[in-house]
Amino acid sequence: MKRAQRGFTLMELIIAMVIIGVLTAIAIPNYTAYIQRSRRAEARNVLLEATVWMERWRTERGQYDRPPPAVAGTAPPLPFTVVPATGAVNYNVAVATPNAVSYTITATAVGLMAGDACSTLTITETGLRGFTTGGGGTQEVCWSR
Repeated sequence: MKRAQRGFTLMELIIAMVIIGVLTAIAIPNYTAYIQRSRRAEARNVLLEATVWMERWRTERGQYDRPPPAVAGTAPPLPFTVVPATGAVNYNVAVATPNAVSYTITATAVGLMAGDACSTLTITETGLRGFTTGGGGTQEVCWSR
């Protein structure tokens, strides 16, 4: 009586490894792009929150560049300067020295996001959204997705 073979042949193992390699080659870049988009979305949300904060500042003080007491000659202090607030920093957030009626808030990519397609995101008091590209960035990529 012949006994049935158990296990895999070498050819079956090689085919399985090739399939795993192809799936990995597709999945890792897609996952990396997904993570970058989510970090960029977080930076956009912080910029939008900062515009609300600046409008509140102007409502209370009458203009964007009126400093708090004892801090003359400085831009208003944003309540957040990094994204995310905890953990590894992906963006530095700053308001350029504003004048009485305008400002620009900038989120600059750092750390793991430094090579992102949208290396700098900006927004002004009028809601004008801008970006500086590290390569491949467009208005849609940087602000819509």
